[in-house]
Amino acid sequence: MPKPKDLVELTYLSEAVSDMSFLGLMRLLESARAFNQLHSITGILFYDNQQFGQVIEGERANIMKVWKRIQEDKRHHRIELLEIREIAERSYPEWLLRFYGGETLVKDYPVLAGMVGGMDKHSLSLLNKMRESQH
Repeated sequence: MPKPKDLVELTYLSEAVSDMSFLGLMRLLESARAFNQLHSITGILFYDNQQFGQVIEGERANIMKVWKRIQEDKRHHRIELLEIREIAERSYPEWLLRFYGGETLVKDYPVLAGMVGGMDKHSLSLLNKMRESQH
């Protein structure tokens, strides 16, 4: 277990290069989930109207590794780092990557309903920031 002082949380926004298909999103989720599991990274991912918002948390060195990977990913651009801060404990320890894709996606793909859960305050503020940046 990392010492709490080594834990950081990184939040960013970005825009999908093209409107991602359901299959494209699932591929992205699976590869991210596998990478994150390997590096003890947890977090939450939003996708809504071609915008991504993500909070990732873990040991500083691992977060820097994944941040480099995110910046090199050709599926999105206009990447904007919102915040990186030290944290005492994880906000999302229960799962590796959670996906919120808006009501329409759940309606079209009911199988996703289980992955889309309630919002906490931090997640809600990120989603609101994301939506503000679209205007």
